Amino acid sequence: MTKDRIVLLDSLRGLGVLGILLCNMPDFAVAPPLSESVVNWPHGTGPATLGVWAVTQWLFQRKFVTLFAMLFGVSIFLVGGERSDLERGAILRKRLSWMVVFGLLHGFAIWFGDVLLSYALAGFAVLLCRSWTPKKLLRTGIIIWTVMSLLMVAGMTAAVVFQQDGGQATLETAKAVAKSRAAELQYGGTFLQSLIQNARDRLGYLAGEPFIFVMTSALMMIGLGCFKLGVLTGEASKRTYVTLVAIGLTASAVVGGMVVAQVVLGLPRPLSTIFQAVQWTTAPLTTLAYVGLMVFAARSKGAWSAIPRVLAPVGQMAFTNYLTQSLIMTSIFYGGRGLALHGKVDRPVLAALTVATWIVQILWSRWWMDRFEMGPLEWVWRRLYRGPTRLRRVQPQAVSALVK
Repeated sequence: MTKDRIVLLDSLRGLGVLGILLCNMPDFAVAPPLSESVVNWPHGTGPATLGVWAVTQWLFQRKFVTLFAMLFGVSIFLVGGERSDLERGAILRKRLSWMVVFGLLHGFAIWFGDVLLSYALAGFAVLLCRSWTPKKLLRTGIIIWTVMSLLMVAGMTAAVVFQQDGGQATLETAKAVAKSRAAELQYGGTFLQSLIQNARDRLGYLAGEPFIFVMTSALMMIGLGCFKLGVLTGEASKRTYVTLVAIGLTASAVVGGMVVAQVVLGLPRPLSTIFQAVQWTTAPLTTLAYVGLMVFAARSKGAWSAIPRVLAPVGQMAFTNYLTQSLIMTSIFYGGRGLALHGKVDRPVLAALTVATWIVQILWSRWWMDRFEMGPLEWVWRRLYRGPTRLRRVQPQAVSALVK
C-alpha cells in the first residue's frame, strides 16, 4: 500500500471523528431522552434551532458513526493480519481487550455515549472473519444490515400504526420531560452528582448493546470488504466512485426531503418515527458517497486536494481526539468539572462550539503529528497491547547523522 493511500484512510478517519462531534453535541448538553428530541427540545423550535437540527440530521447524523465503524473493521485486518498469523492475532485480541477497558472507563466515568465498548465487542466477532474474501464480507455484512434494518423499519411502522392515544402519549412525554429535568439538575450539580447520573444513563444505554453489536459488526464487515476491494484506499475505478456518490447522494436527498417535510408539517410524530428508520437504513449509502467525494478530493490537482491533507493528522490521532472531545464537552456542560452549562445551551451555540473544536483539533493534530509518531493516547494504548513504543518522531537530520 502506498503512502498516499494510507493518508486517504487517515483522512477518512479524521472526517469521521470530527463529523461525529456535531451529532454527539446534544447528548453532551441535554439529558436523554430530550437530547434526541426535536419537538421536546428544552430551548424550543425557533428558526435557528431548527436549522441546526435539520443540517445535522440531513448531512451528519448516522453517517459518521457508520464511517467510524467501517474504518474500525479495516483496522482489525491491518493489526491482526490473516487468521493464520497467530502472533498478530494475539496482539489484536490484546488490543481489543484494552479497548474494552477504555470503553468502560470512558462510558461510566466521562460520558455515557461511548462507542469504544461497542466497537471492541464487535471487533471480537469480526476478527474471526477477517480472512474472508471481499465478496463474502460484503455479502454477509449487507445481508445482516438489511435484515436488521427491515426489522427496525417494521417495528417503527408498527409503533406508528398502533401508537398510543393522545392522552397516553402526552402523559409519556410529560414523564420523559420530568425525568430529563431531574437528570439535568444532577448533571449541573457537584462532580459526584454528575458522575453518578452519567453512570446511570450509561447503564440505560447498555440495554441496546445487543442490537448495536450486530449492526456494528455488519458495518465492520462492509468496511473491511470495501478495503480489500480498494474502495477505501483510492484504488477502485473512477466509475466505482461515481456510482457510490450517485447512490449515496440520492439517499441523502431522500433524507433531506423528509427533514424538510417534518419542518413544513409541524414535526408530526409518525413522520418522525418513519424518518428515523429511513435515516438509519440509508446511512451506509451516504457514508460511501462521502468516501467517494474524499477520493475525488485526494485526486484533485486544485484546492480540494487540501481537504484530505488537513484531515489526515486528525485521523492519525482519532482515538485521542475522540476522547478529548468528551473531556472538553463534559468540562463545559457537567457540574463539578467546569462551567456546568448542562441544559442551558441551544443548538446554534452547540454548532458554534463544534466548529471551534474542529479548528482546535485540526491545528493541534497538525502540530502534534509534525513532532510525534502517534497521538498521546494512541501511544498509551499501543504500549499496553504491544510493549515499548517510540513516541517522538525521528527528524531527517537525526536519521542522516545515524547513517553517517
